[in-house]
Amino acid sequence: MIYFKIFYSTALLVILFYTTTILADDTLESSTTFNITVVYPDVRKPYSTLFETIISGIKEQTKLNVQTQLMDNSMQETDILNSLRQERPEAVILLGGGRRVLQEKINSLYKTTYGALFLSDHDIDNGRYGISMTPDPTLLFSELKKIQPTVKEIHVVFDPKTNGWLVQRAIENTPNTGITVIPYEASSLQQAALIYKEIARNNDHTNSALWLIHHDPTFDSKSLLPRILSDAWKYQQVVISTNPSHVRRGALLSLLPDSQQIGRDLATTTVRLLSGQKASPVMPMQSSLVVANLRTAKHLPNTIRLDQKTNFALTYPRASAND
Repeated sequence: MIYFKIFYSTALLVILFYTTTILADDTLESSTTFNITVVYPDVRKPYSTLFETIISGIKEQTKLNVQTQLMDNSMQETDILNSLRQERPEAVILLGGGRRVLQEKINSLYKTTYGALFLSDHDIDNGRYGISMTPDPTLLFSELKKIQPTVKEIHVVFDPKTNGWLVQRAIENTPNTGITVIPYEASSLQQAALIYKEIARNNDHTNSALWLIHHDPTFDSKSLLPRILSDAWKYQQVVISTNPSHVRRGALLSLLPDSQQIGRDLATTTVRLLSGQKASPVMPMQSSLVVANLRTAKHLPNTIRLDQKTNFALTYPRASAND
């Protein structure tokens, strides 16, 4: 009995010790804040609004003390690097894709997260972290299903060295949505053009759609997009795009950037990196801001009747002042 009491008392002390330690660690982790600097380009309005709103989203993260560093084109590289050395941030968030040489130097000196630019497989291979401006295909497909519920197949043409990560994400995340992604790898604009023509002319479009990835070397908005949209209209093919401007030109659907949410996601990734937690290298943009073409919707079969006031952030054609 004495030995049992000693054993019980010892075990109780061990449990209390570990419980106290865990609670102390949790309290310390929850109260820890990190000093970071957001470096962003000096651009004119309305483009500057994008960066200002992203920074506002970053500042919502209570675990970050946020400083900002404007990157003026007239500023010398050494001036910006010296400024960062004085601020001594634990991490840097780089916004925009300009001054790549400077960005690479910053990335070599600090834990870095990239935002407000398009990221590719090349960035993943080089160990970069960030939020790409490309909309999450899962969200894009979900919005499509709301107005084209019969869609079961989505065709996509892409360069695997640029957008392989994005297409793979789409393939992995769609099995439970009733959608099958059908990928076509292309290595040149000419090869992609032939594939787009084949998809348009030799497929039944009753239950299928075409997904355009704008930021891809196998896609061109000036020469290829007009042909794609012309064939889509002719064959009543549903076209969705990662680029909202394509909706104005005739694509059915896209997602606008949610700058505040981009900022929140950049902040979350940065906190994970600084806390030693697992973080996905590159993530697509999260957004529920739908832009739709009502004229295209009326032209296509199987489209649920759309109202101009139905939960869309933007619709085309734009209403005139006399409407």
